[in-house]
Amino acid sequence: MWHLWGIENPNETKLTVVGFHRETGTVHQILTTGWTIELGGENNGADAHAPSSVSNSMAGKWAILLYVDGKLFDVLVYNIKE
Repeated sequence: MWHLWGIENPNETKLTVVGFHRETGTVHQILTTGWTIELGGENNGADAHAPSSVSNSMAGKWAILLYVDGKLFDVLVYNIKE
């Protein structure tokens, strides 16, 4: 579940999630349903939310880039062991 704060019109907003694998320098689709999903309204104290499933194809250092309506919103960094 994605929870986002600072979103003014969540029901009119889309979230795009991009995975960047540092070691290979390649970009990957992380969401199992495509690159972009629609956001819903408030949930668990967040201004917007979206349920999703994610898939990661390889171990290593990843930057997960979140775009809201095409603008960079946040970057999450992970070191995936398996």
